Amino acid sequence: MLPGGTVEKTDATPEDTLRREAAEEAQLTLAEPVRLGWVLDETGEVYGGVGSNARLRLAARVTGIGRAAVDPASGHPFARLLATPAQAAALLGWGPPGARQAQLAVETARERWGLPTARPAAIEEIPVEGMRLT
Repeated sequence: MLPGGTVEKTDATPEDTLRREAAEEAQLTLAEPVRLGWVLDETGEVYGGVGSNARLRLAARVTGIGRAAVDPASGHPFARLLATPAQAAALLGWGPPGARQAQLAVETARERWGLPTARPAAIEEIPVEGMRLT
């Protein structure tokens, strides 16, 4: 899974939710979130069958990766993997809408932040102590 979750009272915007969830679940520091679109979930099965809802997809530039920690919601640490957006969409079973949003994330990163398009490579785990970004 990718960092994500529901809006809490302290979150003024979906972008605030993204920043908080990414910090809690993956110890990521993010900058400049961008809305990519949404996916209709007709059953809400991801959230225990709550019914029809839309899940917003956002992308953001990762500016820091901290030391691994226990997720406060689950009580367990998550493995943190480095993968391209296309690899993540395929691994998470997002289907064609997710693949399009992954491609949009790549284009956003290139156009807004001047980041190169990641080439498919072996997926690797982020070390427990985190990573320094260049």
